[in-house]
Amino acid sequence: MAARKAGVGARGWTFVVISVVVAGGCAGPSTEPIGERDKEATASRQKASAEPGPPEQSVASGKELYAQHCAACHGEDGNGQGLAAQFLFPKPRDFQAGRFRLVSTSNGVPTLDDVVAVLRRGMPGSSMPPWSHLGNASIRRLAEHVFVLRSEGAKKALAAQLEETGDELPPDEIDEIIANLTTPGAIVQAPEDARPTPDSVARGKELYVSKACVQCHGPTGKGDGQQQMVDSEGLPTRPRDLTRGIFKGSADLASVWRRIRTGMPGTPMPSSETLSDGEVTDLTNYVLSLSDEAAREATVLSREHIRARRVSELPATIDDTAWKEVPAVELRMVPLWWRDDAEPDLTIQAAHDGKSICFRLSWADATANEDAARSEDFEDAVAVELFRGASEPFLGMGAPGAVVDMWFWDADRQSAPGIEDINPNIIVDVDPFTTGPVASAEYQRGGTRTEAQPSISLTAAAAGNPIVPGKDVPAASSLETAGPGSATFRPPTSQLVSANGRWKDGRWIVVMSRPLGVDNPSEGVSLVPGEEASLAVAVWDGAVNDRDGKKLVTIWQDLELER
Repeated sequence: MAARKAGVGARGWTFVVISVVVAGGCAGPSTEPIGERDKEATASRQKASAEPGPPEQSVASGKELYAQHCAACHGEDGNGQGLAAQFLFPKPRDFQAGRFRLVSTSNGVPTLDDVVAVLRRGMPGSSMPPWSHLGNASIRRLAEHVFVLRSEGAKKALAAQLEETGDELPPDEIDEIIANLTTPGAIVQAPEDARPTPDSVARGKELYVSKACVQCHGPTGKGDGQQQMVDSEGLPTRPRDLTRGIFKGSADLASVWRRIRTGMPGTPMPSSETLSDGEVTDLTNYVLSLSDEAAREATVLSREHIRARRVSELPATIDDTAWKEVPAVELRMVPLWWRDDAEPDLTIQAAHDGKSICFRLSWADATANEDAARSEDFEDAVAVELFRGASEPFLGMGAPGAVVDMWFWDADRQSAPGIEDINPNIIVDVDPFTTGPVASAEYQRGGTRTEAQPSISLTAAAAGNPIVPGKDVPAASSLETAGPGSATFRPPTSQLVSANGRWKDGRWIVVMSRPLGVDNPSEGVSLVPGEEASLAVAVWDGAVNDRDGKKLVTIWQDLELER
């Protein structure tokens, strides 16, 4: 065996691990008893973990669940480089690197319950959705597999370092090093007196200024302080707007207390090891005073039940009074590429007459972006995803072998403005096969408007390309998707979706309809009265350059058709 260099043995590695944790500013755990709110939060988590899930024998392995729901973003081996990662910001977590943000321990290594809590709640302020609908057993197995990926990542990193230095270690020392890197430390507990009082909030406000929180989060907590920041991966990040109630982790007092005490590993958010427990309590109470419980709850995506009302006759128009009898369901959305103030106040109504179904979607949008003829313009749009099957596929447009039915409407094709109306200084190419000698290529000469052009010169329109705007082009499309970047328009004979939209007073209202049943699975998902399907919605806002994967999405919702 090659001679070891100083500091590479188990003790040397243990020292390196400990010194990194201390340098990161993580304080030791409080020895004081957990506070009442901490007890309530713990009881709530225990109650949630006791929720019934699928029968144990039907629960897939953690590896299978991860492949189905997580790998598209986090990567098959957990390196954060999944197929969908290119469309997301903040970027998916790199489990192999082990830089977990939400931890309750003194050494920055999460417990299994920490990971379970994130899976249940999701991570507001990012595209990480909640997975509580999977049930307790599945969530726990998923969390266990995350730890497997972290352990594998630690082993790879150690092997790479040993190869670089030319050192060798016996298996037992390697196991000891990996254990030091992946074993959670003691739980950091909030003190008993962690209660919000006016005096505590006032003291916390003073600490917020004197301890430099204001430099990043801004004078009023709106996150408008220091903006040029990067995380441990070198990716840009910025301070949280505390007034909007968007907390990546649980927003109960004890959880926020821990994050202020220990910081958030891998981010510019430091620990507060120089503060006493009482000062951390005051600072926590002030931070929570900047938002209310309703605002904090509204940031967590929830799975809703949408009931398609059975009616004798479907509403004929957007403003048909029959819609007043159909309940509207509010759906929360999240931007895949994060931006503030993106919540569009989306509502959905559904009705069917036993033959066809229609959805009425309404959302806030300050401006109507109805054309994308110029390269710098993007249109407003909305899509509905539908799936029926035993096991829901990846939310991001399905997966191979689990095709999702997509209904798509965009304002550009509905309004279909003329290219020459948008570009008054247009210059028209001269087609040598159909055009004789001309004085110039300027648009003002006769016979140059789009409708005057020979079809051979408008190849996309002549070929029936469904995304080309035109007077006779429907505003809705039917597509199928089998994963990110796989959206495919169905052939013209399978275009069964119709839609109409209107923008008024800062809101879009779009009605989509289609026959309940289809003759062939290639035409979409058949919907059956009395049965359920999974439904999700995506919205694009052209004013902020939304397009392709840059959009707002819901999580899967439950759609039930009345008999």
